[in-house]
Amino acid sequence: MENIEKKKKIILICSDGGHLAQIMELKDWFIKYDYLIITEKAPSTLPYARQFNMKFLKGRPKGKKRNLNFFIHLLVNFYLTLKILLGHFPKAIITTGSHTAVPMCLLGKSMGVKIVWILSYARIKSRAASADLIYPIADKFIIQWPEPQKFYKKAIYLGGIY
Repeated sequence: MENIEKKKKIILICSDGGHLAQIMELKDWFIKYDYLIITEKAPSTLPYARQFNMKFLKGRPKGKKRNLNFFIHLLVNFYLTLKILLGHFPKAIITTGSHTAVPMCLLGKSMGVKIVWILSYARIKSRAASADLIYPIADKFIIQWPEPQKFYKKAIYLGGIY
């Protein structure tokens, strides 16, 4: 009988748009694992599900306001995230961020999962609210530009994903 090495499970989670584009830049690496990509359900993300192992969370309400609707979506995503975590229990969660990743990182950390936060390529001279929430619990916090080091002292600068 052939000895087949079991691949480590990982979850890659991010918001749609640029955050997802950055995750996709890692595809030559992540396909070597038993991976699951989690992102928001949107017309731009649906085609990826045909090619990659992917699940969807509820997308952000229209606009950038953090109103009651935003927090309702966040609570729904906490529930969906728990179901996903229990179904694909990973060794690590890797994220390029935004609000979509916060529930996964918080729940995952409480279950002993390693958290790797890659600060968005767009964050050069400013902080990110979601990153600020996860920074204290992240096992690795990676920045793509040297400037954010002043905000995130323990960050590791590795250069850009692109």
